[in-house]
Amino acid sequence: MNRNKICPECEAEYLPHIRECADCGAFLLFPEEHKKAQEEKKRLMEKAVENETVVREGDLDWVSELRAVLIDAGVPCTIRSEAGCKKGCCGNTCRLVVSSDDAERAQETIEEYFMEVDPEFRASNELIREGKCPACGSPVSTARRECHDCGLPLLIGEEEDFSCG
Repeated sequence: MNRNKICPECEAEYLPHIRECADCGAFLLFPEEHKKAQEEKKRLMEKAVENETVVREGDLDWVSELRAVLIDAGVPCTIRSEAGCKKGCCGNTCRLVVSSDDAERAQETIEEYFMEVDPEFRASNELIREGKCPACGSPVSTARRECHDCGLPLLIGEEEDFSCG
């Protein structure tokens, strides 16, 4: 019986005494654990989302990346797509939706993912919470959408409505 461990992220195989994947840093699993994790992931991907609420909106690649992050964190979610306008000036709109019960956990998971991918995101969020612009240090209200001195957008992840006219 093969007792080697498997990386749940990149599927690389390792000897049993190794704990983390050398390529991606994920904790390794024994084959039965890996199979169970894959089944749970598949179940989450197929689970219907009730009382939908949108947590992010954007292009398909970005929304798909965030969906994988939420599925890995155990948050059931799905992508809803709306065709763009017939004039060709608006592309398809993709929305990442979760149950309203999972919305807060989904937002926290996505924010934590952003902080892992871009450590400057954490520092910027802390400055904004302190009432300072991350770019110029000017005092800003937490309700402002942009810095009054330098014009930096302060609400990350919120899309503006660019309806075609």
